[in-house]
Amino acid sequence: MFIGGFVMTMSPMRIDASQWSAEFTIFSQAGMNWFDFLAVIDRGDQSEIVARVVNTQTQEAAFVSTVVHESIESLSAIYPGAAWYEREAHEMFGVTFIGLKDSRPLLFREIPEISPMRKVVTS
Repeated sequence: MFIGGFVMTMSPMRIDASQWSAEFTIFSQAGMNWFDFLAVIDRGDQSEIVARVVNTQTQEAAFVSTVVHESIESLSAIYPGAAWYEREAHEMFGVTFIGLKDSRPLLFREIPEISPMRKVVTS
């Protein structure tokens, strides 16, 4: 299956949030050398995070998702390119990435009190 020009060699995987960093370490060691993207899906009281990594030599790609309530380990030490996506996810959805060295906002001067992309019910 081709997605974004890359061959999906694995079915999308859902893992426990406690395995997030370890799973991407395995992918990196297996030659998945390019962090393609990270997206957050607001599920109300929790967020689903989806990320994709790619082996640029073989064109193979892998999707991984997990559910997080507030925080998760940063992947930026494994994939430096993940830092931008994690900063965006923090700013827009309020997800905290443990170990992310630069969590400055990308669009706002300060992180808003209420994350702008969260489905928040106000009374």
